[in-house]
Amino acid sequence: MNWESTIVSDLNSWGQKHVSLVEFVANKFVYIAIALGLLTFIYSEIKHSTKPFWTTLNLRVTIAQGLLTVAFPVIIATVFSEIFSKLWDRQRPFAVNSEIKLLFPHANDGGFPSHHMVFTVALAVCVLSFHRNVGVIILILAILSGIFRIVGGIHYPSDVVFGVLLGAVVPWLFAKFLTLIKVSTRR
Repeated sequence: MNWESTIVSDLNSWGQKHVSLVEFVANKFVYIAIALGLLTFIYSEIKHSTKPFWTTLNLRVTIAQGLLTVAFPVIIATVFSEIFSKLWDRQRPFAVNSEIKLLFPHANDGGFPSHHMVFTVALAVCVLSFHRNVGVIILILAILSGIFRIVGGIHYPSDVVFGVLLGAVVPWLFAKFLTLIKVSTRR
């Protein structure tokens, strides 16, 4: 057994005693992150709006802002994650090692990188660009979710780490690209 399998096995042993907690943190934190990100974006747009928020023009600007600052970078990161998972077909820990128990239902598809991590970290990085505190909270939720996905026997640590890196780099590069082509994401 390699070092990653040992880590997953040790954490999974603990997780078998706390299945409900493991499943909640591993699978549901992403929804909390999405809700926080969406509410924070809307709050930020209303707070910085110079015109009544619900006017047609302002709604169009808000949608464009949302696409440029959040949706596109997260979607691009997720697409890259899917491409990597097709190129690197790595079985999940529960499928390879009989000592590692799957603690909640999950498909036995490729686990590298962790799509949950890519998505949630990309969301956190995007939110950091307009609200630091909530971005940090989403990042903490993402990291906890990643750890508990290891505990659940779904991912190896490197799946989660690569997911964090991909989720952090893509939105940053997207923002640099927008700056390069002189597209403003600020009002």
